[in-house]
Amino acid sequence: EEGSILRVFYSGLTERAHRRTGGDTVTLIVLQPSPSLRAAQGVRKASFTLADFESAGFSQRALTRLRTLDEKGIELTEAVLEKLGIPAPGSGHPRADGGRAAGQHTEELTSLVDGHIELSETLAAAGRVPPIDPSQSLTRIGVGSTKLRPQATSAAMRAVARALRLELASAADPVHCEPPQRRRAAACTRVLQQPNLLPMALSKQVALLFAATSGLLDDAVDQMEDAEIASLLDGLVDAVDAAAPELLSKVGRSSDLTDEQAQELRSIIADYVANSAVQ
Repeated sequence: EEGSILRVFYSGLTERAHRRTGGDTVTLIVLQPSPSLRAAQGVRKASFTLADFESAGFSQRALTRLRTLDEKGIELTEAVLEKLGIPAPGSGHPRADGGRAAGQHTEELTSLVDGHIELSETLAAAGRVPPIDPSQSLTRIGVGSTKLRPQATSAAMRAVARALRLELASAADPVHCEPPQRRRAAACTRVLQQPNLLPMALSKQVALLFAATSGLLDDAVDQMEDAEIASLLDGLVDAVDAAAPELLSKVGRSSDLTDEQAQELRSIIADYVANSAVQ
């Protein structure tokens, strides 16, 4: 019932904003504070008791670990909890008290939209631009569309990015990800980065993603320095335009990538990358 009330509230708020902008698409931006393992300033303690965790509704797994420490006479301080990766009572962390209520707001907001992306502060600090977390991002293709056969993306984009999210999410697994997968994901990550306030044409996106998802950049990201890779990608679209002046223009106008165009694009990019590696 609480979820339904929240959904109605956010739905009305979104529709109001939609009407004020005159219609068309609406983008929601949800800003959430980064979760902290430490308790909020007003509820901090020098050490916590098992009762603090039990009353806060912590999982049995966490309680078992804490009980073992308590039996050994180890004080449950914030420093100890941080080493264990267990949030302190009063932290509002998703794995602790307050997380469920806070997370429900986000869940109801995302249930209203056709898709969402999650931007990670950790990835941003690591230098990824944009810092998209692929494992937490998704699209519900066609939801909300009035078309008989709705599509949320162009045919060209579907052709080159079909497995993109899976590639990136798989590479995030430090145990099961093989080196070839890491190289492919690194190539995809590089072509997804772009300067702020510089929108990229569909045809250019398609060319760069085609190069990455086809494996044409695997060796480059493995062997070249960052500056060399950046230079390689900067010149890739120009190289395609020089070799086939109408190719990307046709892709942009039709929003499609035919088999013949894909073969031509592969040949041009492969030659360009090979020549760049020799220089």
